Amino acid sequence: SSGINAEYGAEPPCVAQKRKLDTRSITKDKLIEWLENACYLLDTCAIPLLQKAADVVENTEHGQLLREKVDDQKTIIELQQKLLDSKEEGLKNVETLLQNVVQNELKSVQTTVKSEIKSYSSALTNTCSAVFSEKKIRAAVKSATDKEDRSRNVIIYGVEESDTEVIPEKVSKILQEIGEKPIVKDCCRVGAKKSTTIRPVKFTLSSCDMVTQVLRKARLLRSKDGFKSVYVCPDRTVEERRAYKKLIIELKLKREAEPDKFFTIRNNKIVSNSVNSQAASEAAS
Repeated sequence: SSGINAEYGAEPPCVAQKRKLDTRSITKDKLIEWLENACYLLDTCAIPLLQKAADVVENTEHGQLLREKVDDQKTIIELQQKLLDSKEEGLKNVETLLQNVVQNELKSVQTTVKSEIKSYSSALTNTCSAVFSEKKIRAAVKSATDKEDRSRNVIIYGVEESDTEVIPEKVSKILQEIGEKPIVKDCCRVGAKKSTTIRPVKFTLSSCDMVTQVLRKARLLRSKDGFKSVYVCPDRTVEERRAYKKLIIELKLKREAEPDKFFTIRNNKIVSNSVNSQAASEAAS
């Protein structure tokens, strides 16, 4: 050791320090000063460096944890995205399936409806051709028009006929007997003139309501002298006159079969009341 030191011309610092420490000249105050210097160096240099080293280590571990957490979150997001893609694809498949089913059902319904409409149209055409033929339509129109024209007409039977007669005056006199003075138009005899029969008189009033009122009060003529054979009725068609003639025959038969009842025609039907009730009704009226 001495040879080495001699060779290099110096001694190691630790040897020199030891040699110095062994000297008797070191006092207690000197040692305290050295200790204070050492503490100062530790406090100002070593401790901050150790704190920084600890922070670096802590930051490194925390960063690693953060990276691992980020990676986990990324993995979760990727899995969620795959799940959403899978659900979206499934929904698209279901939607496509439903569209196909609906379209097939619509096509089926449209085909059925077209077929039914075609069948109905064919049947309706055939039915209309049979029911609404030109002749039948004309007859229906003529009947409706004729009925409308007749609704304001009145027919009077049993009015004496002469060559010099003034028919409007005769009609007005008959109406006055039942307390009516309506405006009378188009008075005339109906049918061909014959010496053996008296033709009925036809005239027109202003409204069908006036006709109804005259017909309602016409029964009063039965109690008037000189007018008991006069009969007032609505202007009926040929078919209606035939039906009414049948009712008259039936009415006569019922009166003969049941003389204790009073039979009359009302609303194209034969109705009956007892003779007493009918007399009371006429007295009240």
